Amino acid sequence: MNKKVLIQLSLFLTIFISCLIFYRLFFIDPNAEIENTKYDQESKKISKSTTNQINEITYKSKYLDNKNYVIKAEFAEFSADSPDIMLLYNVKGKMFSDSSDIIEISSKKAIYNSVNYNTNFYENVLVNYNDHQINSDNFDLFFDKKISTIYNNVTYKSLNTILHADKIDIDLITKNSKIYMLDKSKKVRIQNLN
Repeated sequence: MNKKVLIQLSLFLTIFISCLIFYRLFFIDPNAEIENTKYDQESKKISKSTTNQINEITYKSKYLDNKNYVIKAEFAEFSADSPDIMLLYNVKGKMFSDSSDIIEISSKKAIYNSVNYNTNFYENVLVNYNDHQINSDNFDLFFDKKISTIYNNVTYKSLNTILHADKIDIDLITKNSKIYMLDKSKKVRIQNLN
C-alpha cells in the first residue's frame, strides 16, 4: 500500500475515533441509560418468567386519605414468582381528589406494584393537568415516599411557555416541584411563546 494512503487512512481513523469518544463523553447522558436499563431488566425478568397474562386490567386505590389513583392497561403480564409486580402495556392513569383537578398520565409501558401502588411509567409518557402538558421518557410515582419524578427528555408546555429540563421532582403532599438539569453546567431552557 502507498505510504501516503496509509497515513491518510490512519488520520481518518484517528479523527473518527476521537469524534466518537467526544460524542459519548459530552452528548450521551449516562444516567438516562442506567434508568432505562433498570426498566428493561425488570420487564425482561417479568417477560422471561411470565406465566400469567391479563387483558383490560384496572386498579383503583386511595392514597393520602382523600386522593384516588386509577390505572388501566390494555394488557398486563406478571410472574408467578412475584405476582405483585406487573408489566402493563398501553397504560392510562388518573390521580384525583374532591378538592383538585384530575391529573392524567399515559404511556406505552409501566411497571406497577399492586402492594404499594408505586408505578414506573416509561416510553412516550404524557402527563396532562388543566392547561399543562408534560412529555418525557419516564415518570415514576412513589406513593410510599409521597414523591413523583419526571425525567429524561422532559418538555413542559403551558399556555404560553415551553420548558426543557432533565428532571422534575414533585412532592405529592405539598405539590412543590423542583425542576433541574442533571449536568450542573447546563441550564433549564424556558421559551416564552408570546
